[in-house]
Amino acid sequence: MKFTDFIEKKHRGTPDFPIQYYFLDSESPQYVMHAHWHKEFEIVRVLSGEFNVFLDNVEYSLHSGDILFVECGCLHRGEPKNCVYECIVFDLNMLRKTQNDVASGYISPIVNGNAGVNCMLDKSDNSLYAAANSLFSALKQKKPFFELDVYSLLYRLFSQLYCCEYIVSAPKMPRGSQAEKISRLLDWIGENFSEPISLKKLSEISGMNEKYLCRIFREYTSKTPISYINDLRIENSCHEMTVIGLSVTEAAYNSGFNDLSYFSKTFKQYKGMTPKEYRSKYLKKFGQQGITVLTNE
Repeated sequence: MKFTDFIEKKHRGTPDFPIQYYFLDSESPQYVMHAHWHKEFEIVRVLSGEFNVFLDNVEYSLHSGDILFVECGCLHRGEPKNCVYECIVFDLNMLRKTQNDVASGYISPIVNGNAGVNCMLDKSDNSLYAAANSLFSALKQKKPFFELDVYSLLYRLFSQLYCCEYIVSAPKMPRGSQAEKISRLLDWIGENFSEPISLKKLSEISGMNEKYLCRIFREYTSKTPISYINDLRIENSCHEMTVIGLSVTEAAYNSGFNDLSYFSKTFKQYKGMTPKEYRSKYLKKFGQQGITVLTNE
């Protein structure tokens, strides 16, 4: 399986426990949160530093202790600055026992987009802030029977979201055509970035001419299409070298680089060291910790 957590079809956790915790610092592959979207709900907590997050192109500046909610289907990206942060991504349907149970009456409107969630958590809402922090702790520590704690904390969290009026009923607003096109294009790139991709091909897939595509793509991702693709390829190669343990050559070819010289040059531009140096430095660390410390979505 490729390291493409930005794809909305990605499964989180396990089928019977679809929730995943991620820890990211400046050494982690995929430290920068590239533009992506998914059907799951996401919670972001900043442990230190500054993290600028864009939700459907609206910027939010997060600092130590801040918590942000990302609604299902929202196109989002993040730019960390000397930041350590955590994410929890989960399928809200895990809180529904059946389609018509009591919990569904509260959860379904959020899943369907008929209820909106205020994204920034106010620290003065003590009970809500405590519930969110407890959820992060439970998933990070994974003490015996932690799954029961997680379910309990999720129900408490959404109960507090309703009580504190963070969830408001609202008719589902259609997303703009630009956001929809970029979201679909990001999905396609995520599935095909290991293959040769030209700007002409992206133009054909998106239905936008090349000049307009580059302008809109940069607006939503802060990068050119080619730069975005290279980012994904480099991060994928980092994952394959350190978590999976592949050789530099294998990781390069699996990530879409057919020229090892170009791969090494590009890798050093992004990471400040050669692929071999990176693999040697982080193979033991990330190989032991596993994939969950390496990605954001």
